[in-house]
Amino acid sequence: MRFWQKTLLVMLTLFIVTLDFSVVMIMKKSWQLNMEREVQRASSEQALIANNIYENLNSIRSRGMTINETVLYDVASSYAEYYKHQGITLQLWNQDKVVFSEDAVKSNSSNNSEENASQDEQNVRGVTISNRMPAPYEYLSLTYERDIEELYARQNELNRYFIYINLIAVPILVTLLYVLIKQLTKPLRQLSNTTKNIADGDYGQRVSLKNNDEFGELAKNFNRMAEAVEQHITELSTMAEEKQRIVDNLAHELRTPLTSMQGFAQYLNAANIGEEERMTASGYIWSETLRLKNLVFKLLDLSVLSHQPIERKHVSVEQLFESVRKTELHQLEQAGINLVLHTDIDCVWGDEDLLASFLVNCIENAIHVSSEGSIIRLLAYEENAKTILEVQDYGRGMSADHVEHVFEPFYRVDNARSREHGGAGLGLSLCRQIASAHQAELELKSEERIGTRIRMILQLPNIELLTS
Repeated sequence: MRFWQKTLLVMLTLFIVTLDFSVVMIMKKSWQLNMEREVQRASSEQALIANNIYENLNSIRSRGMTINETVLYDVASSYAEYYKHQGITLQLWNQDKVVFSEDAVKSNSSNNSEENASQDEQNVRGVTISNRMPAPYEYLSLTYERDIEELYARQNELNRYFIYINLIAVPILVTLLYVLIKQLTKPLRQLSNTTKNIADGDYGQRVSLKNNDEFGELAKNFNRMAEAVEQHITELSTMAEEKQRIVDNLAHELRTPLTSMQGFAQYLNAANIGEEERMTASGYIWSETLRLKNLVFKLLDLSVLSHQPIERKHVSVEQLFESVRKTELHQLEQAGINLVLHTDIDCVWGDEDLLASFLVNCIENAIHVSSEGSIIRLLAYEENAKTILEVQDYGRGMSADHVEHVFEPFYRVDNARSREHGGAGLGLSLCRQIASAHQAELELKSEERIGTRIRMILQLPNIELLTS
């Protein structure tokens, strides 16, 4: 049974039981009050009639007449006739003998009873009061009986009306409760459908509820959870794709040098080769070994940056630039390229080795794409309250499509030139990791046949925060 059905059944049962019980208790109390009122009325009327008969008997006696059964009969019959049309029946008893009785009802009322109220539901429904007459007529007793069949008829009519109201009200109540509960549980159905869609893989599903109640709060929290789940799933999918791409590219990168090394090793094992051929084969094996070593070191650097926080300190920009210049001096002289250094700031906050690695990778990429006689600029300056480290070249540049993917691992703009220089396409990917470790922005702008500019943008406020 569904939740809304259980709620409907429980609410309907509770409502009907509570309402019916309340109405029955009210009707019972009303009946009790009506009966007490009828008894009080009968008692008052009986006392009034008894007093009138008493006055009449005293009047007759004062005139010197004898009070016999004939006189008693005449007095009682006069009053009985008067009250007959009001549904009242009178009986006058002389001890155990009936002096006057309007009907043939036989009663065994006790002469010693002070007051008796009874209801006979099998015969005539009425209220009967029997009391002795005042002295000196205490040997007489007057029995008063009042028909209350009309009261029973009204009560039965009220009972039938109550049943009719139940028969009409219950279907209406069921309909109203059904509509109300379906409307109240609508948010639960929306949540259920949304969770089902998310479970089926549609992580973009959200619950659109504008309620300002608990359901609205639940919907907001659910949407926050769904967004977090979607974000994590997206991140996991991206990481999985990236890892798979790295594995595929790594396998491809390893296959080429290993195949070359295997071939040249077999060539060296040949019996009849000259010294020149041996030197050539050894040179190829050496160059491929260096390329594999560079590839492994780059991958290790990327792994370390991904899992370990860096230790930052003040780094002298002048010493940093001089260290990078010395590292790249040999390659710059071989390529016939001039490195121009310019700095407007004294120091930066970061890891000196990683910053040097960032600049070295950028300069090496710039050397590979620059022609002989070109220049490469290495700059450090402040801009909009931020520290900028910039490497600028005037080489071949690249298109917007290449710029979009250039930071991906193993991505090469020119495969032939990258392999020629021993590159694996990991340099700029490492630069991105270094920038991320420094909580810095990385910006690359390039135009074909004009050049490329790459900038690491460090936040100046971080220096004061970290040094305090």
